[in-house]
Amino acid sequence: MKKFFSLGLLLVFLLSACKSDSKKEETEVSDEINASEEKTLQLNSAAIQSNQFEVCQENECPKVQLNYLVAKGEHSEKINTQNEAYLVEIFNSTPDSSSVKTLDKAAEKFIDDYFKFKNEFPESPATYEAEISQEELVKNDSLLTYKTKFYLFTGGAHGYGATRFLNFNLKNGERLSNADLFSDEEAFTEYAEKKFREKFEITSESINSKGFFFEDDTYKLPENIAITENEVLLIYNPYEAASYAQGQLELIVSKDEVQQFLNY
Repeated sequence: MKKFFSLGLLLVFLLSACKSDSKKEETEVSDEINASEEKTLQLNSAAIQSNQFEVCQENECPKVQLNYLVAKGEHSEKINTQNEAYLVEIFNSTPDSSSVKTLDKAAEKFIDDYFKFKNEFPESPATYEAEISQEELVKNDSLLTYKTKFYLFTGGAHGYGATRFLNFNLKNGERLSNADLFSDEEAFTEYAEKKFREKFEITSESINSKGFFFEDDTYKLPENIAITENEVLLIYNPYEAASYAQGQLELIVSKDEVQQFLNY
């Protein structure tokens, strides 16, 4: 009888130990998953609209529609800080630039500037408009690229719209300059000029012979460059290399042909 009782206690102990080990393993796995999720960068959408501001509840406000990305995970605080400063910079490129630091404040000032304009020129039919949309273009182990499209109108003959690329090093969250993208920027520039001349049918004559206005008549890479899985995208926004009427110029280069000049 004592033997059976002892065996029963042993079985109970073993079952209890197994359950305890199982729960411990589940907890450890869960902790590992949570830690992995904290490290893995996730991108979520956020929005700012004119109707969220108190002044727009009772007044007709200009159109403000901002859709942008917010990162969560490793290096996200650094990425979000730099991205917000970048988006504020877009607002600060208007004639009435300011020293505001947050996107909310930039949108609020944009609306305030509109009311000042209307008070000064009440008969003017012009209105203001600000639209920004942002999306993930590239995200791999080392590179994160945001594609930002925007349009701003503050009166005048026409507004201004552009496409921009914002590149980050995912290993440290730092914003990358165009020079950081290349192991040999000079060689890539030579190759890009060759492709640019082919696309716009410029032979041996001046690079500006077809109406472009590169400084000193010398080909230059654009301000906005992105490296995707298969291509290098070069975008010249209006006024950067040609007139507003010519619009945005895009040059796409096969990544296979220039991989030796790239860092990513």
